[in-house]
Amino acid sequence: MAYSYDPRALIGRAVGAARIGLDVYSWAEEQVVGAIRHGLDSIDPADALEEPAPDAVAEPAKPDPNSLNGKMTRLLDRALDQNTKGSRAELYHHLLDQLVADEARILGALSDGSSSPMVNVFTWLSPRVPGRAVLENASLIGRTANVALPQMVPQYVSHLLSLGLVEARPEDPELATEYEVLMAESSVLAAVKSASRGPLAAKVEKSTLTLSSLGASLWAATMQDDGL
Repeated sequence: MAYSYDPRALIGRAVGAARIGLDVYSWAEEQVVGAIRHGLDSIDPADALEEPAPDAVAEPAKPDPNSLNGKMTRLLDRALDQNTKGSRAELYHHLLDQLVADEARILGALSDGSSSPMVNVFTWLSPRVPGRAVLENASLIGRTANVALPQMVPQYVSHLLSLGLVEARPEDPELATEYEVLMAESSVLAAVKSASRGPLAAKVEKSTLTLSSLGASLWAATMQDDGL
């Protein structure tokens, strides 16, 4: 069977296929543009300009107030608002919170500017080298202050020294009689006996106990009714 070749028929079919392709492309383009337009129309311009809601923003974690960092943060924050008077009042309150009644009595007994004899008793490691302390900060201030626990005077004095409320000064020759009384105290005699080694007697270091400048300022502040 013979087939006739017709160029015009081929051209016609090609043109038809091209038209179908253009129609499909136009339809697809309309669908894409429509979808984009629909998405833009669904957005409220006012909402687009608003900032995220506060609850949507993650807040930084606050330090535990009982942790080391939390306590230091509170101290630093409080320091920003404090003046000299406020800082001094806070210091005085902190010092007073660490005292017992007998220690307050000792401060009161020294508040008039007086001093009290004090001794430390050491053993000897050699004729020229003192060893360990057998008794430290024994003083007659317990009698002067009429403390309730006289046997605790060395501990009271040690604590007050550590707080900087009292200070040890060199031996005062004018207190010679008081030193003799102190050396006759049973606790001092026992310490001297314990620290002696044969011919080597215990080493006794004498000093005087006085109120420090911090102790004096604290005492003066507590005697004023100024709200501190």
